[in-house]
Amino acid sequence: MVSIAQLPRQVLLILLLQFTNSLGVSALIPLMSFFIVEGLGAEPWQVGLYTGLLMPMTLLANRWAGERLDQGFRVKRLLLVSICAFTTVTALLTQVSSLVMLIFLVAPLMSLTNMGSGTIFTFCRLYSERNDLDITRINSWLRMTVSLAWMIGPAASFSLVSHYGFSAAFGAAFAVSLVYLVLGTTVVPGSFRSARKSKARDEHDPINWKLLIAALICLGFIITNTLFVSAMPLFFVQETGLPGSTPGFSLSVKCLVEVFVIFGSVRLAEWIGTRQVLLLAACLAASSMILFTQVTELWHVIAVSVLEGTYYGLFAGISITFVQSFAPDRPGRATAIYMNSLFLGGMIGSVSMGFIASALDFKAVLYVAAASSVAAFTVLLATMKVQPDPAEKQV
Repeated sequence: MVSIAQLPRQVLLILLLQFTNSLGVSALIPLMSFFIVEGLGAEPWQVGLYTGLLMPMTLLANRWAGERLDQGFRVKRLLLVSICAFTTVTALLTQVSSLVMLIFLVAPLMSLTNMGSGTIFTFCRLYSERNDLDITRINSWLRMTVSLAWMIGPAASFSLVSHYGFSAAFGAAFAVSLVYLVLGTTVVPGSFRSARKSKARDEHDPINWKLLIAALICLGFIITNTLFVSAMPLFFVQETGLPGSTPGFSLSVKCLVEVFVIFGSVRLAEWIGTRQVLLLAACLAASSMILFTQVTELWHVIAVSVLEGTYYGLFAGISITFVQSFAPDRPGRATAIYMNSLFLGGMIGSVSMGFIASALDFKAVLYVAAASSVAAFTVLLATMKVQPDPAEKQV
């Protein structure tokens, strides 16, 4: 694996740009449901009004951004739209006093904010191609920065809320947005754009079924992860009777293992193939979900969390390269579809978790999470003959 010291300076700056983006976004997204209920005094069901508007708008924003990038739109201009939206969101949140303001002012701007990560991923891929860099390895580094940021952002924002209130957390996110703005204006060259001669999309543009199948596979993994993360605190504490610190221990162990496995996933893919790594990840995902239903002690949880972090690290390390390989001539579209699979999987998982737990219990949520990974495994097996474009270099 290429060490960070061996990476080109521009790639290091792109990693810092993605880390800053993810740090700011991760400080806000998990906090919003808590803010709606505790900060604005709304009913828990009203959280769905915000997420129900935000998610479709995010899917559209990502798709729009991907198409613009493939058509030669300047990366910097598109990224600055997202950054300015994020800066405005963090400033507005310090003044929001009602759910109506949140829905009609913050949600639309947050959807533009959410297209920033996909834009950076696309920029990094285009830069790597242009400079003959190893795309799979660079993507793994980029994905690792996202994981690191998500280890820090949510914990920091909730700590600020508990000690100083919501305004402090939103103020810190605003400070991060200013750093993000400086990086966005300096890291991305003003004239940088896709060099491909991509046709504008019209009614004759064929549907890339291979790309959609790859995104469907990712969707299965994300639904598994979201179902578990949503149900985990209540399952461990209420149904299993474990200490209140258990969810935090579980998440910390998972994220720590995930970061290291992301690097190993690239080398493993070189040995056995990308699809085989995803098949292994699906097996580990289903196994970890089922094992979690049987835990009775804290050490059981920590041991299974190592398995969970392994599966998610394998998936995270190669999934974006796997999806992009099915549309090498449309990196913007491929990245947008990949990002949308993450957002859509998150929405499906978080919404369905409540219904499953209400109808049955939280243990049933984990069984459904396992079933989602089994579905991803089945699609991977059924599409073994579906291969990327021969022109795309694969590990």
